[in-house]
Amino acid sequence: MLPNMLLIENETFHFINKENLRNEIKKYKDDGYRMCSITCERLGEEEFELTYHMDLNYELTNLRLVGKYSEKIPSISHIFPSALLHENEYKDLFGIDFEDLLIDYKGNLYIPADGTKNPLR
Repeated sequence: MLPNMLLIENETFHFINKENLRNEIKKYKDDGYRMCSITCERLGEEEFELTYHMDLNYELTNLRLVGKYSEKIPSISHIFPSALLHENEYKDLFGIDFEDLLIDYKGNLYIPADGTKNPLR
């Protein structure tokens, strides 16, 4: 079982689920945080982990979400528009389906229509 919070030298990790993702991200934005990046890691055949990296005053807070390839993950691109590039990238590379993307490149942001689909899955 994962802990709810982990602290590593000026970095904090919070574990969240897809049901509260948008609400949590919105709270951070309202508190003045900026979204630095989103990273993705394959956890196996059926699961992946998304980490949302948020910064305030040079202190990094990371929100981690474990998802399944078979489910849709809420897009945060309506909260942080720059997230649409990360989300479309992970759609291309991992086959993650994001719900309500601000701009959806349909799996062709980086990979051409005749290219290998989801090479990191």
